[in-house]
Amino acid sequence: MILYTVGLSTRQNMYKMMMWLLLTLLSCGGLGGYFLQQQYAAKSAEFRIFYRDVTVKLAQLDAIMPLLPSGPYSREVRSLFPHIVQWRTYPVTEPHRSIVIATGGRYWLHVDGRALLIDLNVVVDRVSETIPFQQIAVVWQGQPVFTRGAAEGGEYWQWQKAIVSPSQPFVLRAGDNPAWGALPWLLILSPGPLWGAVLYLLHQYRINRRRRDMADLRAHYAELTRLNTLGELTAGIVHELNQPLTAILSYTQTALRLLLQQRTEPVPPLLEAAVVQIKRTDALLQQFRQKLVSEQADYQPIVLASLWQRVIMLLDNEIRRHKVAVSSAMAADLPALIAPPLWVEQILHNIAHNALQAQQHNAAGTAWIRLEAVPENDGILITLSDGGPGLSEAALQQVFMPFFTTRPHGIGLGMALADTLVQRLNGTIEAANIPGQGACFTLWLPRAHQE
Repeated sequence: MILYTVGLSTRQNMYKMMMWLLLTLLSCGGLGGYFLQQQYAAKSAEFRIFYRDVTVKLAQLDAIMPLLPSGPYSREVRSLFPHIVQWRTYPVTEPHRSIVIATGGRYWLHVDGRALLIDLNVVVDRVSETIPFQQIAVVWQGQPVFTRGAAEGGEYWQWQKAIVSPSQPFVLRAGDNPAWGALPWLLILSPGPLWGAVLYLLHQYRINRRRRDMADLRAHYAELTRLNTLGELTAGIVHELNQPLTAILSYTQTALRLLLQQRTEPVPPLLEAAVVQIKRTDALLQQFRQKLVSEQADYQPIVLASLWQRVIMLLDNEIRRHKVAVSSAMAADLPALIAPPLWVEQILHNIAHNALQAQQHNAAGTAWIRLEAVPENDGILITLSDGGPGLSEAALQQVFMPFFTTRPHGIGLGMALADTLVQRLNGTIEAANIPGQGACFTLWLPRAHQE
């Protein structure tokens, strides 16, 4: 039983740990994704600005080409447009490709008999003093015209956009990786402790609620135990005995009044009538007792191990408070018991509860309860023993008598109810002491219901 409880607790802790990990990963991943998206949005804005400036610089070439002077080394042109390395003219009839890629990030631009050697390094440097990307490239027809930074394709983020120019249909590409060190890691990782605190508070709430539910269930169970013995009898007696008791009261009061008046002749008939009512009362009580014994109940197959587990659950607080070691040993071929589940539960609950009460003053770690069950004589033999001081000789003789108790605030109905229920199941129950240990209750219950 203890090993089962420890295993169940371990699995529950594992599930809680997995839930905490899942919630933490989802929350941290969501926050990390949000801040990465913010970085990506900022980088995208920088790429749009960079693209706009490069496009403006290259578009200027289309506007100034017709205005270039014939001198190939004009200082004014070089000072205004330092990215134009040189230019020259050629006959219009001479065929040339519009773009001829040179080396070192340069290219020749041929338009209407003029050829310009453009240096993209200068264009990029004049656009921005510091390149905000780890890699940039200008591509024409799939061929790189200009590259700067790491090898293309290894970046986490990549952007590309075609430059709007009729003479220079380039594609501007850029790549970059997230700035991991700039992320607010404390904020991103904060859901871990937060979810840990939430799950801990939820766990404590469930434990407290379970304790309250168990306390309510035990209180209700104890009430049912009392009502099962007295409720039916009390309600029936109050209803059925009201008339004969009223008649007895009337007869005796009349007889007493006649005696005071020294009129004795009418008294004997009145007393005889009172005796008749008393006999009727006795017959009613016998009838109630028979009803208690012969009442039909809902018989169901019972797995003793599961039912014992429920009893231990009901007594969980007492077991933990007194640090009682609970164990059980049940035969592998133990058959199912055909009986009302509540009856058998009440029997085991009352015996186990008494065993716990008897060990309240034991030294720490010495209290124990053990249940053993084996098949015997077409039934089940159940032995429930404890490590308490045992029963006195008087208690052994009267333990099953109603209202007998050794506790100051006890009612003395628990074992009486257990004995009544065992008899209704056509079983037997005995109490004894184990030398050097404590009390031992032995029950035999038939496997099947017997009429």
